[in-house]
This record gives sequence, structure tokens and C-alpha cells, in this order.
Amino acid sequence: MSEFNITVVHTTSGKEITMSVEDGFTIQSLLDVLQENLKLKDHFVLASENNEILNPEATVGEAGIKEGDKLLLMPDPTGG
Repeated sequence: MSEFNITVVHTTSGKEITMSVEDGFTIQSLLDVLQENLKLKDHFVLASENNEILNPEATVGEAGIKEGDKLLLMPDPTGG
């Protein structure tokens, strides 16, 4: 599997994070890394640039994420 870079925009702070990911990574694993690195207290979700929330169980490949894509890290709208 080859790694590629994506950008994650933290919607509450505006901070942009570049992450190296692989097709086989799950969306949840990306969330886990982001929560640990950013010391997030609340429950967050990842969404595509058009605000479509990504299934945490899906892989990066299944979600159709490609090199250079931008994802949104935002508080869970369901309050999870």
C-alpha cells in the first residue's frame, strides 16, 4: 500500500493538518490519531468538503479519499 497526503481542516479552530494515510486505514483510525494529537475532548467526526459525514468504519479507499483531498474535522452534530 502506498501512502499519500490529505489535509484535515479543524472547523472550530481553522487549523489545517496534513496527514499521511493509506487506502486501508479506517476513518475511525484517522479520528483516533487526530483526537490524540489535538487533545480533543468532545466527540468529532470527519466529513468531506461538501459536509458529507464519513462512516467511521469505512476505509480511506472505500470513502474515495485521494491524494490532496481536504476533509473537515468537526464536532459530532448528533452530540455522540
